[in-house]
Amino acid sequence: MGIKRKRDAAWSDLGTDISECILRRLGFVDILRFKRACSWWFSVAESYTSSSWYRPCFQTPWLLLPPPDHQEEKADKGGERSSSLCFFNLDEKKAYRDVCLCEEVYEGRCVGSSHGWLVLLDRTANLIVFNPFCGARIQLVSLKEGGLKLLDDVDAFAGGKKYKDCRAFVSKAVLMSDHIGKKKNKDKDGVVLIYGVEGDGRHGTKRNKLAFCMFKDKDKYGRFVNLNGSHERYDDVICYDDVVCAISSYGFVEVWDFSGSSPTKVMDMRSSLPHLKAFQFAISSRQVCSWFHFYLVKSCGELLSVVRVVEDFVYVDVDGKSVRDRDGDNNKPKICIYQTSMFYVFRLDLHQKEWVEMESLGDQIVFLGGNQSISLRAEDCPGCLNNSIYFTDSSWEQADENHSSGGHDMGYYNLRDKSVKPFYHSRCYKMKPTPIWVLPNPW
Repeated sequence: MGIKRKRDAAWSDLGTDISECILRRLGFVDILRFKRACSWWFSVAESYTSSSWYRPCFQTPWLLLPPPDHQEEKADKGGERSSSLCFFNLDEKKAYRDVCLCEEVYEGRCVGSSHGWLVLLDRTANLIVFNPFCGARIQLVSLKEGGLKLLDDVDAFAGGKKYKDCRAFVSKAVLMSDHIGKKKNKDKDGVVLIYGVEGDGRHGTKRNKLAFCMFKDKDKYGRFVNLNGSHERYDDVICYDDVVCAISSYGFVEVWDFSGSSPTKVMDMRSSLPHLKAFQFAISSRQVCSWFHFYLVKSCGELLSVVRVVEDFVYVDVDGKSVRDRDGDNNKPKICIYQTSMFYVFRLDLHQKEWVEMESLGDQIVFLGGNQSISLRAEDCPGCLNNSIYFTDSSWEQADENHSSGGHDMGYYNLRDKSVKPFYHSRCYKMKPTPIWVLPNPW
């Protein structure tokens, strides 16, 4: 007589206690996969990660990448473009395609990344705040509608010229809260935009403004309001502790306090970067065409200004291939049209109201580009080098305008030996959509 065996229990029948015990031993990627196993596991994981005792482990920012090189090349030759965007994990040197929901990202241009959320703008000027890990989304009013008609304002800047793709109007967007959708921060949820005519921003013709909208205004949901800045030509904006900080293309800094019923400007500091003229002289003496890009980042309780120097040091031949000089080069080496060459870092002395140059970031690592700039401890970013700046391409307009390059300018700058090295190898000089940092956050 055979031994009767009980029917194997379904994994979906695991109790909450056992499931949470398993979750405590899982890393970020495995928790995402756990949530997608079935509806019961999803609800258990949601309950676990939203509980007061849950402490998410620090995670190295991931790089949101366009389709692999061979797919990009296929698209350039007239083939159908694949939507297989992926995340690249710097620590594991591995690309993930099964843990994110990227179809929406592919349909719209990503104009910002904050706290794990992406800000997307589609061709019809609709703005969406989207979490690629859990699929949560917040639909905002179109930029063509609402209290402030941003596109009309941009047309006025351009002298009535009409643009085919409205996505060129927003150069950066950041979120105002680090817990989007959470009840305790609901009144602080919002987004800030740098918008306006891009033109050729590298050579100083760019003009843009700041605007914001708060999600709490149910009667005027998503309505944009101008911040009325004094230095219209902004390079970067960040949000923290109920304040919005913006830096202009000339290094001027403005700060608004959003803790009250309406924003109040609390700082308007003219540029005091001590070596800016020296930078310009050093660059001109090297006989290269270069431009600066300013970033702001909060690091260890201090406000830092990071100056990025980008060089135009090659030309493109009639075949769209790079050459070393105007006369051409028979070898036609693969050299980028523009490339970041160095960075300078300053901290803000609040008492003296001036910038003080820093020789080192210590154990900090800065991540910047199209994302809201962030500074993290090296021990929380395995796979990354401390005292370094990890950067992606900020010249988004180049990916739209130039047929042979754009989106390619990324790597890391070591402040110790002042070198620039790659962290991701690609066969393409044109990467579209432009890669952007995303801090993993599935909740």
